[in-house]
Parts: sequence; C-alpha cells; structure tokens
Amino acid sequence: MVQRLLYVMGSNPALNRVLMLLDEGSFQQILAGAEQHGADMPRKPGDGVLAGFGRVGGREVAVAAHDPTFAGGSLGEVGLRKLAKLYEFAMKFGVPIILLADSSGARFQEGARSLLAVGELIRTANEAHGKIPQINVIIGGGVGGAAFTAAVGDIVVGVGKTGYMFLHGPRAVKHALGQDVSVMELGSVKSLAETSGMIHFVVEEESEAISLVKTLLTYLPSNNREPPPSKPSSAQTVKQTSETSHMKTLINEIVDQNTFLEFQRNYAKNIVTGLGRVDGLVVGVVANEPAVNKGYIDVKACIKASQFIEMCSNFNIPLLTIVDTPGFEPGVVSEHNGIVREGTRIYRAYINADVPKITLLAGQAYGGAFIAMCSKGIGADYVFALPDAEVAVQPLEISAELLFRRQLESLPVEERASALEQYVQELRKTARGEALLKSGVADGIISRENAKKQISAVLHRLYAQYVNYYLKK
Repeated sequence: MVQRLLYVMGSNPALNRVLMLLDEGSFQQILAGAEQHGADMPRKPGDGVLAGFGRVGGREVAVAAHDPTFAGGSLGEVGLRKLAKLYEFAMKFGVPIILLADSSGARFQEGARSLLAVGELIRTANEAHGKIPQINVIIGGGVGGAAFTAAVGDIVVGVGKTGYMFLHGPRAVKHALGQDVSVMELGSVKSLAETSGMIHFVVEEESEAISLVKTLLTYLPSNNREPPPSKPSSAQTVKQTSETSHMKTLINEIVDQNTFLEFQRNYAKNIVTGLGRVDGLVVGVVANEPAVNKGYIDVKACIKASQFIEMCSNFNIPLLTIVDTPGFEPGVVSEHNGIVREGTRIYRAYINADVPKITLLAGQAYGGAFIAMCSKGIGADYVFALPDAEVAVQPLEISAELLFRRQLESLPVEERASALEQYVQELRKTARGEALLKSGVADGIISRENAKKQISAVLHRLYAQYVNYYLKK
C-alpha cells in the first residue's frame, strides 16, 4: 500500500518506474534499508538504488532503478554492491535483469571505495553475460560505471528526450581538452544509436521504454537453459515503422505479421538485425541491406551482426540469415579500419553459434562475404536459394574480364561491351539455380511466394531437435 501510494504521488522516481514495469503487487525489495555509515557521507535507506524482484506478464524478473533525487543521482559503495548482489541473485535463480538507469556516475565523495564497488558491479554483470538476459534502460544519465554496465549487457533502450550516456562529462572534457560541450552533445542516446550503436532502441518517452522492455521479454527466455517463450503468432504485435525496402519487405513476408522487432535500426543500416516469429517460433534475423551502400559489409556491419548473432546463440534463438551482398567493403579506408579483423567476428559468431541456422540466398553472394553470411562452409544447417540468387568468388563482370581478356581485346572497342555481357551470361549459368544444388552450396531452390512455408517447416523441425537434444539434457 505504501509503495502504491508513493507511486501515485510521484514522490520517488525510481519506485515509480519499477512499479510501472512490474505486475501490480509483485515487487519485493532487497537490502531496502542499507545505507552509508560515514558521518560525512550522504545517507538514505537504499543508498540511491532500488532493487528487487517482481513479475512482468507473470514471469519472474530482477529489477533495479537509480534514484536521481538522492546525492545528485550518484552511485555509492552500498548502492553499487546492492546492484552486484541483485545480479548474483538473478544468476542463481535464472531470471532476466532490467536496470533503469538515471545516474550521474560514481560518488566522488567516497573516492576509491566507490570505484572498487563499480569494478565489482561490472565484474558481476560480466559473469552474468550470456547466462541471463540483461536489459538496460537509459532514462536519464548512464555515466561512468553505468555506461560500462550497459555495454556488458545485451540490450540498451534509450529515452530520446532525456537519456544520455558517456564516460566523461562536460567538466572532464573542459579540464582535459579545453572544450565546451553539453551533456547531449557528448552522449545523447539518439546520437549514440547512430554513431556507436551502443543504443539498440530509441523511444521518446519513459512509458514507451517500459512498454518496449515488456515486449522484448516476450522474445527472450529467462536464462540460457530455456527456449524463448512460446506464443501463438497471432498474439504478437510490434509497432512497425513506415520505413521499407526490398529486403525489409522480404523479411516481413517470412516472419509473422507485426512481429519483426528491428535492433539498432539507425546503426550500420547496410545490415538488418532483429527478432521475429515464424509461425510462432522466435527467430533472429540477419540480412544484408542492398538499398544501403549496395549491401557491402563494412566494419560497423560486422560489429552489429556478430553481437546480435552471439546474443541469439546465448539465449537459444535460432538464426535466419538472408544474403544479398556483393562482398566485404573494398578500399583503403576499409582495409585500414580493420575489415579483416572485424569480418572474422562474423565468421566466429556463426561458427560458435550452436542454435539451428537457416540461410536464404536472396541475391548476390560473393567471395568472403558469402562464406561469412552463414554458408554451409561455416555451419549452416540448411540453405535455401531463390531462383535469381547468385554465388561466385567475385562479381561475374570481373571474372569475365579476366577469363576472356584476350578474346575481348581482339574485338573492336565498340563490340566489347556486348561480348562481355554474353560472357557474363555464360558464367551466370554456373552461379545460379541448379548449379548451386550440384555444387552443394544450397539444399533447395524455392520461390519467394513459398519461402515462408519452406523455411518454417525446416526451422520448426530443427528447433524441436535442438530443444530435445541440447536443452533437455
């Protein structure tokens, strides 16, 4: 009753947010009375951190919220260790953890003690990585240790109007570099979503963030020993954006209507990642986006895809990869930015993922990028190809120029273009359709109209075996 009264009165933002997230009457605090003992330190029961357990849609979760009204929203030793204890409990009982962040960083009055406690929290959050889903919501500040904790987690949701995240605030920047910058210039969640990809989802209001967390939980298992929640395909609804493309249209033809939840929409737009359902079964989608930079895979796309693949593997979510790319991004800048090193991350993520992996070849699939996008060579369980999918070492025009160089040079200049096109068409016969079946690149050629039915049948069969073999041991 007291908690409900505080919520209605709005006198405690942390409690307000926790109760907005949880099922009514389900919140149980831990260490509610813990506080600092030093006479010269800010003191309040809970030490600026509200933490405990509750239910979301009937499922048990761990939840914590920073109190921005106490000590400037700073995090002290007691509050930080309370957070670490919550992570330990969440791991022990196998439940997701949600952190509602609104903090100004470590409490400088406590000096090294608060820094050590930050380290303990980051270590504990890292231990939880891959064992339980970690969702961080940046409502206000996510500064210093709170930023690192978010980075260790799986999903970060940012509130566009008020959220920001960084390691060094404006005063530190002014001291170190002599530059005057605002909080939002440094780390607004909107800018981070576009530049670093640190923020997976941006919404405008707190209420939208809470609603999104509830939706995310319907796609995620409670821990790495369980499958994702089973739900009839007709029961899932995700607000869709007006933004569309050929690839996103294809994705939405395969997944159940209004179930595709796109991750990092504004980061590395040349690759699409997200969760959806195929006839009710949760699936992680990774797809090249040829509408952006022709679908070339650059360094940012490698980072985005590999992190998403690893999350799906950690939480028993099967993978559907849709391929339409001319290759890894060429050029001096790409090479110097480490495309070889970062491209290896995609290889490693797919190779290490032990969930069912289905691939649909939907367009171009050239060179090392074809291999990296979950080819049979690195462990795809089943590969479909659309009739016009094309697999080759490099674009066929380049191959034709090399293979038929002498023939082309012997022709008058005005005839070379048409001759080159004829040679390309000859090579195309070895890169499409039946040729892909004969070479073992694909298991089946399917029409776009029949793609969902075919993919769903294989996906459900493989996942049933995965659950029986891996998750019921």
